[in-house]
Amino acid sequence: KRDWSSDVCSSDLLANFKLPADGGTQYVYREIFERQCYAPVLGLPEPRSILDIGAHVGIAAAFFRLACPNSPIFCVEPDPRSYAMLEYNAAHIGNCRAFNVGLSDVSGSQRLNVSRSSVLSSFLENPWSEAVSTPVDIDVRAAGDFARELHSDFDTIKVDTEGSEIPILQSLGSITAAAHTIHIEFHSHADRRAIDDLLCSSHFLWRGTVEHGHRGLLTYVRQ
Repeated sequence: KRDWSSDVCSSDLLANFKLPADGGTQYVYREIFERQCYAPVLGLPEPRSILDIGAHVGIAAAFFRLACPNSPIFCVEPDPRSYAMLEYNAAHIGNCRAFNVGLSDVSGSQRLNVSRSSVLSSFLENPWSEAVSTPVDIDVRAAGDFARELHSDFDTIKVDTEGSEIPILQSLGSITAAAHTIHIEFHSHADRRAIDDLLCSSHFLWRGTVEHGHRGLLTYVRQ
C-alpha cells in the first residue's frame, strides 16, 4: 500500500525508480520488462530520439534507455501525480526530458479524469477505470506543434493515452510518417481500425497483442 521502487540494471546503468503502489502500475511494469512489449525491431538502427507520449512515471522510458543507451528520450505526461514521479525518474534515466502537458489535435485546456489506478487517468470517460477523483484541468498542446518545437528527429514514437491516440496521430502527421517504429495502444475496436487507416500508407503492422476486443498494443514499422 506504499509506493515502491525497483532497481533496473545493466552493465552501465543503475536506476532507482519510484513507482506508485497500485496494481495497474505493477501490471505495466511486468508488461514492459518481462513481456518486453516495446522490444526494438531487429535490424533497425538505434533511434536518433524517442518520443514517449503518455509516459506515466517513466517505466517505458527506463526500458528504452536500456535498449537504446544513446537515444535522447522526451516524455510527456499530463497527470500531476504521475508527473512528479516521472520528473524524479527521468533524472535517473539520463538524457531524458519530462513535460507536464497533455497532447491532442488542438491547444487549450481539457479536464483530466484522474483514476485511483495511476495508469488509467484519461481525458475521456474511461469505462474500465476504477472510480476517479475530482477531475483536474490540464494544459493541452497540439501534438504536432509540440513535437516540432523540440527540434528532434523522432525515430521511435510510443503513444499510450487511454483513448486519445487518434487525435494525437492526426496532429503529428508527417512526424509520425517519418518515424521508424511506432508503438501505440488502442482502447476500442473503432480506434484500432482508425489507427491502421492513419498509418497504413507509411507503415506496416509488425506485431500486435489484443488483450480484449477493445484494448491492445500495436507496433508499426515504416515501409
